[in-house]
Amino acid sequence: MSTPAPHRPSKDQYFLLIALAARTRADCLGRRVGAVITRDARVLSTGYNGTPFGMPNCSDGGCHRCSRRDDDGLRGGAYDICICVHAEQNALLTAARFGQQTLGASMTTTTQPCFGCLKEMLQAGISEVRYLHPWDPMEAYDDRALVQQYAALRARFDAFSQVGDPAMDTPELFGAFLEQS
Repeated sequence: MSTPAPHRPSKDQYFLLIALAARTRADCLGRRVGAVITRDARVLSTGYNGTPFGMPNCSDGGCHRCSRRDDDGLRGGAYDICICVHAEQNALLTAARFGQQTLGASMTTTTQPCFGCLKEMLQAGISEVRYLHPWDPMEAYDDRALVQQYAALRARFDAFSQVGDPAMDTPELFGAFLEQS
């Protein structure tokens, strides 16, 4: 009698799990994000959001924006004073640093990419974007022209879609592993 094969996640689910694992390294006091770049179903690079190399982490006071989380003037904006590098940016920069071509690659991220990251992904040749947590550009930007530009950027990708169920993203997801460190 043979043992039934264990359930294997789809490739999209597998890459999402890698992005979720990368996110565990993020030190942002607000939203922690992880990302993975793949091509031909192989991992090229990963990234998570945090301060640049050599700078103190957010939890150590390295980000002025994170240290002022209670300031209503900074809530949902003021990214021009945030020193942190987004997960998607870090994945792109890591690929570049190690000579990995991103032309025709896919990006899987734990949160729908922002306006700036979409521009950078297009410039780097990313062709597909998948994300776990969606957000509403109108709610974020409150400007119809910016929402239209965001939609125009999204339309340039061969695929731009949600993957996975955000309700499954719980603090316990990697809890046992994180408690050991």
